[in-house]
Amino acid sequence: MKFKYRLKIFVDELTARRASMTPEVVKKLRNTGTKLIYTSGVMTLESKENHDIDEDLVKSIVKAIGKPVEALAEIEVNGRSKEVFKGVLNPLKPLGITQFEEEQEEEEEVSEEEEYDEDLFPDEEDMDEEDIYFGFKTDDDEY
Repeated sequence: MKFKYRLKIFVDELTARRASMTPEVVKKLRNTGTKLIYTSGVMTLESKENHDIDEDLVKSIVKAIGKPVEALAEIEVNGRSKEVFKGVLNPLKPLGITQFEEEQEEEEEVSEEEEYDEDLFPDEEDMDEEDIYFGFKTDDDEY
């Protein structure tokens, strides 16, 4: 099954031209065989057939742009395209997690911490003397 990836970055022509001419980007484009096309406000990276778009190339382009940009990634399989990413690429966190995913992770961490705290320190109401064992032998204990 043949496939191709396309990454569309929405940026003005001057910014696209500057980013695409940086030595690092030019070198990575050559090494990966990725096509870079600019048309009407859209910089498009297209991978070679049956290859992903190189992450380091994308990081270099986003770094060269120097500001967060809207992007859309698609995969084309057997002539049909499907969107696989739509969001913002940020030079401070290139290819990093999205704000939504970051918030979800923080919520999960808080939830896990709360569960952990509950397990370590049960409420007095939940505690039943019969369930508590401290490891001390008393005269009432039979072994």
